[in-house]
Amino acid sequence: MKYLSSIYICILLFLNQSIVLSQIQQKNVEEFSPLKKRVYSYSKLDFITSEGEFNESICTLIIPDLKEDNPPYVAIYYKRDNSEWFTESLYRKRLRFNFKDGVLKLDQSNFWDWFEISEIKIVVIY
Repeated sequence: MKYLSSIYICILLFLNQSIVLSQIQQKNVEEFSPLKKRVYSYSKLDFITSEGEFNESICTLIIPDLKEDNPPYVAIYYKRDNSEWFTESLYRKRLRFNFKDGVLKLDQSNFWDWFEISEIKIVVIY
């Protein structure tokens, strides 16, 4: 009986601790609903100029309802000829961008091997 009551006390202490810790975490969480998603699709004709250079115009995206106090999630997906879609790992390379007044500006360094790519998709969730 004594053993059983000590188990109940341990369980109650554990539950109490987990409730307190979860309340601390909830203070740092902010939910956004509904989220918007935009996908910009470019073929090789779009991101390579007639001179064979990278077309920097795909680095600037106009999103009028993008708010400065809520940073967007941005991902770039690439596809080579006869290949699957892939994205650069965040562990290897971080995506660089800035945004202000409804304009999202991607750094050209995000498109690291554009000359070998057949398609690019830029996904923006905000």
